[in-house]
Amino acid sequence: MNKHHLLRVCLLLLLVGGLLALPVWAQQRCQPPAPPVIPPGKNIFTPQQEMDLGEVIAERIQRDYRVIQDDELSAYLRRIGERLARQLPTGLRLQFFIYDQAEANAFTLPGGRVYVSRKLIAFARSEDELAGVLAHELGHNIAHEGAIGMTCLWRQVLKVEQVGDRRDIFEKYNQFLENIGRKPEACGRGDGHGEKGQLVADQIALYAMTSAGYNPQAFATFWDRLAETKGRTGGWFSDVFGATRPDERRLREILKVVSSVPAECIEQRAAANAGEFQKWQAEVINYSGLGGKEALHDVVWKKQLEPPLRGDVTHLRFSPDGKYVLAQDDSGINVLSRDPFKLLFRIDAPEARPAQFTPDSHFIVFYNSNLRVESWSLADQKLKSVREMVILKGCMQTALSPDGKTLACLNRTFDLTLFDVATDTQVFQKKAIYTPKNDLEYLILTLFALLNEDEEVNILNMGFSPDARYFVAGYSDSAIAVDMTTREATPLRGQAKKYIGGGFAFTAPDRIVGISHEDVKKAALVSFPEGRVLSELSVGRASLTPAAHGDYLMIRPVEDFPVGIMDLNTKKIFMANKQSAVDIYDQVLVGEQRNGELGLYELESGALRAKVILPRTSFGRLRAAALSPDLKWLAVSERTRGAVWDLNRGERILHIRGFRGAHIADGSLYADFPKFEETGRLIARFDLASRKASQGMKIDEETKASQHGPFVVLTKPAKKGGSPTENVLVEIHDARSGATLWTRSFPKEAPQVYLNPNEGALALLWSVTTGAARALIKADPVLSSRLSMMKEKEGDYFIQTLDAQTGNRTGALLIETGKGSFRISDISVAGNWVVISDTRNRVLVYSLSSGEQKGHFFGGHPAISKSGGLLCVENERGQLIVYDLSTMQKREQFLFPSAVSLAQFSADGQKLFVLTADQTAYVLNLTRKQG
Repeated sequence: MNKHHLLRVCLLLLLVGGLLALPVWAQQRCQPPAPPVIPPGKNIFTPQQEMDLGEVIAERIQRDYRVIQDDELSAYLRRIGERLARQLPTGLRLQFFIYDQAEANAFTLPGGRVYVSRKLIAFARSEDELAGVLAHELGHNIAHEGAIGMTCLWRQVLKVEQVGDRRDIFEKYNQFLENIGRKPEACGRGDGHGEKGQLVADQIALYAMTSAGYNPQAFATFWDRLAETKGRTGGWFSDVFGATRPDERRLREILKVVSSVPAECIEQRAAANAGEFQKWQAEVINYSGLGGKEALHDVVWKKQLEPPLRGDVTHLRFSPDGKYVLAQDDSGINVLSRDPFKLLFRIDAPEARPAQFTPDSHFIVFYNSNLRVESWSLADQKLKSVREMVILKGCMQTALSPDGKTLACLNRTFDLTLFDVATDTQVFQKKAIYTPKNDLEYLILTLFALLNEDEEVNILNMGFSPDARYFVAGYSDSAIAVDMTTREATPLRGQAKKYIGGGFAFTAPDRIVGISHEDVKKAALVSFPEGRVLSELSVGRASLTPAAHGDYLMIRPVEDFPVGIMDLNTKKIFMANKQSAVDIYDQVLVGEQRNGELGLYELESGALRAKVILPRTSFGRLRAAALSPDLKWLAVSERTRGAVWDLNRGERILHIRGFRGAHIADGSLYADFPKFEETGRLIARFDLASRKASQGMKIDEETKASQHGPFVVLTKPAKKGGSPTENVLVEIHDARSGATLWTRSFPKEAPQVYLNPNEGALALLWSVTTGAARALIKADPVLSSRLSMMKEKEGDYFIQTLDAQTGNRTGALLIETGKGSFRISDISVAGNWVVISDTRNRVLVYSLSSGEQKGHFFGGHPAISKSGGLLCVENERGQLIVYDLSTMQKREQFLFPSAVSLAQFSADGQKLFVLTADQTAYVLNLTRKQG
């Protein structure tokens, strides 16, 4: 187990919960079980310090947990929690939060902060079940397990024996994050205080639940369902032979407690109103307002970008009856009628998988990586149903049936399971359908699944027939088909398996087009499930999608084009398209134009039938952005489209193809445009007054290059055919003229290059253990002395800073990471300040002259102003905090209703420009005197 995983384990001691084993409650006639007497030194935190600790940890983690900041929605949860808390002498300020992640879980932080996932709320069947979960988490709080766990960690890692005010706790928590790598085994073993704490906390939790009048049996039922124990509890015989699963043993202990609770200990009250709970549960499930509330001051101006930059359409589909079209982008789904061709309504669906029309053309169904399945009525233009599916073992790969009723899931042990969406119940399973070729392949697949929770690993070729009757999956020479009417496997005959294993798609309910797993150059149209070859094709190694209606097949990619269209009758590709998203219904094609408009075209002639402008969307991930120093011009690019706005007049003046870097100066835009058709990669200049373009510096496609404002960084091997990681040349060019500003040779390891275009400062990064870093450090007596005083060198960094214009050295820095307790993810240099983003959701500030760390803050995406002496950091979604670099104290806080896409100070540091994901621009005044 590596140290980074061990660090996660240690930190998770603080996220106490997860519904662990409940022991028998030895009750003393309805008196609450007395909390254990904590021996001196076991808990160094007072109740107030414990609450401060919880707030500090929350500040670091809440960005990743997407807490739903809606008081009205959380009120019902708080009411349950407060009812339970009244039964207990807490001494803490209890708070209850709903968060949005894929797990059905709850956890607590020290000091009374309880978090319940939306998925768990969806999983609960009654208020009593949810009360059991909250009571369990409160039990951990009353037992002070989080504070005891942190006491153990801080004592072993930091040698800390006492703490002070919130600031002191903040500092010590950061010291802990910077040193845990030195003690990866800290509190991993020992006297078992964690297990004992669990037992006591659970006793307290059950007392609170029963005393508050909730049915304790509900918790047993909930645990049985969550752990999938199916009522099995094991017994003496299975315990002796080690055959009792831990979850079964837990259920047995829960049931013992439930059976031992005297009737007089349960407060008599009316049963919880099932209708009220179900109404609130539906509100939580349906809630889509994951944005924050606006809380701004000193706003100079606020403007929406008009016209907006429209996100790329990633998925287009006609309905089976041909009357509707869906156009999906990164943030939602547009639903249009075909005749007349017009927008009907839009569904907000960020990060949704490709949507489908149901076979009867009455609904649209889709789901996301959290397995949230939605169904929308076309007639009513409203949400019909939503399900938060809970699949406890998780899914590496999924597929949803066209009717939205069945979800296919391949889990991390490679079991293929079909689930009924409405009930989360298993309707079919094939154990170990896939076998990794070797241990390395298994390790790669599982690591990818763990590290990329929002991305799927495409291991199997799998999908449903368009009428949702059949499900088919296969790889190599193995394949399986399931008849969904009987929910049983159906035989595959003839050549079916051969043309499923290499990749396939249903072109009709009774036929598939597939690629041979034996030879990817061979493909065929095959009857299903008979497996009779109807015709042979050649499509190469590609993704196949049939037309919504008609004998056409979309092949992605085709040579230099994202998509090609094959006529299945002639077996020829007769069209290639520059936009990947297209669909066909008989002789009509729907596609996106370069300007973002959606068009209907005659398939044969290409004539435009009709077009429509899609509504405003939110930004996805920006590939590039640039702001002029006078805050007049703004340039932004997504994946394939970019635009420039005149912010003074509030209008878009250019709508161009996507670029990868940008700089605005002297009324011109200089932008890095990737290769397109016959035009190679180059820096192009746009005169913003005349809107005319001219070609500038050309960039070799084989060279590693990136534009950072007015600078272009090229990294290439010093010798032809050489390695890109050692013995390289780094060249800095002027993006405006293409002139070479300076060149530097790195005969040993190549550095990572970070450039702050606003300050004209460059940082080179190496591990201190590399030969390049050792040589540079050895040549500097001050650095050599500093390095000798550092402890372990593993994971530590060496940074050299340069003037980006001249290449002159401006300083050097050694970064100690506590044996890899954190890693550097970004660097920005401004004068004497070096600002580092790390992998612990922190921004670290160092003095270049002294080499000392001057400050640390939770958050990311920092912006720095040398002239204003200010640092801006985004922590939670839409929250910007401005710090004074002279004092490292918070100066301003701004809350935006949407995520922040760009934050940049004006040249004098007196204003802050902010662009949010909903395409709104703000300028904020920072000159207000601090009280």
